[in-house]
Amino acid sequence: MNSAAKWRGAARIGPAWAVFLGAAGDNQLHRHHAIQAFAGPGALIADASGASGGPGFVAPANVSHRAIAAYPSSFLYIDPDCASGRRIAAAIRHRITALSPRQASDLAAIVESSITDADADPAERLAIMLGAAEIAPARDARISAALAAFHESDAPLEARALARALKLSQSRVAHLFRDEVGVPMRSFLLWSKLRRAFTGIAQGLSLTEAAHHGGSPIRRTSRAPARASLAQARSPSRAR
Repeated sequence: MNSAAKWRGAARIGPAWAVFLGAAGDNQLHRHHAIQAFAGPGALIADASGASGGPGFVAPANVSHRAIAAYPSSFLYIDPDCASGRRIAAAIRHRITALSPRQASDLAAIVESSITDADADPAERLAIMLGAAEIAPARDARISAALAAFHESDAPLEARALARALKLSQSRVAHLFRDEVGVPMRSFLLWSKLRRAFTGIAQGLSLTEAAHHGGSPIRRTSRAPARASLAQARSPSRAR
């Protein structure tokens, strides 16, 4: 692969996940605080112990690796602190795991549908695919209402504003949020800011403008899962 190759394709970021579908570009040895699943023709993963080929792989968070696949490549990144992420990490025993051809095909389908499906939950679908499914507890109605209002609003979600809306202390809201949503509020806020920044870039904003749109400097969050394709997301149409 040409070290200067660009990432080209479609990308979407959700509350605790991100997906990319298209032509994978420059990808050096790196690590990030996200579980990464990927599949594609000629898929290859390399770490400190060497390189392995196969239909696809799942790499745990914070493990140095290099992921390569030919077009069309399917990438899924998951916050390891969310409920699905914790189950996936346990299922793969916190180590790089090879996917079977059927699983790689299923992962590609998960990524493709998550690009356009407004109700997509690729993290949960991957957990189920890996045999790590678990029934989520019922969500507190107050948290559900707050999240629904957030998704309908153009304003970024802020912990202080959420605490005021629920008439609770920030510490109490943080505990309630973790119990009900399955991910720490800090992680959720980070992902929501990245999602807004991603949307801004797709709409033609510069990286700086998108950072303000998202409510957080991109360079501070550039190690988050969206890092691989963020700079290429100006035109999120699928690669040709």
